[in-house]
Amino acid sequence: MSTLTIHALDAVVEKRIRNKAKREGRSLNQTLKELLAVSVGVGQSAVADHRADFSEFCGIWSAQESHEFKAATSDLEVVDQDDWQ
Repeated sequence: MSTLTIHALDAVVEKRIRNKAKREGRSLNQTLKELLAVSVGVGQSAVADHRADFSEFCGIWSAQESHEFKAATSDLEVVDQDDWQ
């Protein structure tokens, strides 16, 4: 493994990295390596899947509410060709 040096790190960025390390009970080095790995797409999950976070809201409308919503927003499906000229 190689060693990298970062010069003139923004104070706010440094503080947030240090706070993250402290909050997670990890060393600054471990935290930095994880942040870098995730940012280049080789760490845990570079893109988190939050669909499960909203599952409680899925399917809670009645058929009538769904129909009313579709009727109220149907004009949003019409494309005005003049807007694309």
